[in-house]
Amino acid sequence: MTSSPRCSPSRPPRIPSHESGFTLIELGLVLLIIGVVLALTIPRFQDRSHAELLSQARRMAVTFRFLRQEAILDGRTYRLNYDLDQQRYFVTQAQNGPGQAAFVPAEGILSHGVTLPAPVAISDVSLPLIAGKLHEGVAYTHFYPDGYVDLTVVHMDNGQEAYTLRVDPLSGRVYVTAGYQDFDFSA
Repeated sequence: MTSSPRCSPSRPPRIPSHESGFTLIELGLVLLIIGVVLALTIPRFQDRSHAELLSQARRMAVTFRFLRQEAILDGRTYRLNYDLDQQRYFVTQAQNGPGQAAFVPAEGILSHGVTLPAPVAISDVSLPLIAGKLHEGVAYTHFYPDGYVDLTVVHMDNGQEAYTLRVDPLSGRVYVTAGYQDFDFSA
């Protein structure tokens, strides 16, 4: 007779105690890392208006520098137009020929106007030698072929903070500073 092998009841395999899961220290470290990453990234997503304001201020400063160079290179007068009611700015150029007092929309890369995205806005434009400080309507900065630029101060804000752009008339240099700064040009 053959003996049949004895069947033993099946038992679950035994797991060594050192592989039983995560320790409290490991879970705590993971939660700490996640907390630090969230603390660093969430404020950046919430404060998009600051980044947008700074971006638009820099964009306008680049436009100032570009227009001055274009006026010198082309030998024609350009005008940066600020529509304070519509919160946009655009470029026009003087017509060549006998009727140079007329300005027409600029051509090429300059033909596209810029509409400021909310909440960014132009608070005011100060043209101390021409029109004073304007809060509404349309204002202009002229860029002449000899490199001269109308003295201009532009204040941009987002409802919480402001930037001031000031153009030096002789050098054409644009100064962008944080905060709303008034200048006394009477002296």
